[in-house]
Amino acid sequence: MRFFAFALLALIAISCVSAQSQADIDKAKKIFECINNIQEPCQATDKDCQAEQDKIDECSDKCKIDNASSQSGAMSCMKKCTSTNKDVQTWYDANMACLSSSMNSFVLTFAIALFALLY
Repeated sequence: MRFFAFALLALIAISCVSAQSQADIDKAKKIFECINNIQEPCQATDKDCQAEQDKIDECSDKCKIDNASSQSGAMSCMKKCTSTNKDVQTWYDANMACLSSSMNSFVLTFAIALFALLY
């Protein structure tokens, strides 16, 4: 059982380091499509809404820069970004849901492999 766990962890590591496969490209395409289907929260004439959207985008960008070496760290930080505008917050939460969906399958596979390794 431990051998299979080590083999699964090795496959996960190789897939993280290897060049982009078709599956990686398909996953990125799904995330891109998900984000593109989210309607923009602000009208071009609504300066207050635009300011809130810019504020939450700046927070998100800062998280990405500060946690450049850790995708999970960046995601944790980005989840803390908030807006006082309900529409902007709903838009941002929808974007985060698109991004989080890509991490869920990796985390689940890693957790199963780790569980098998320990027990």
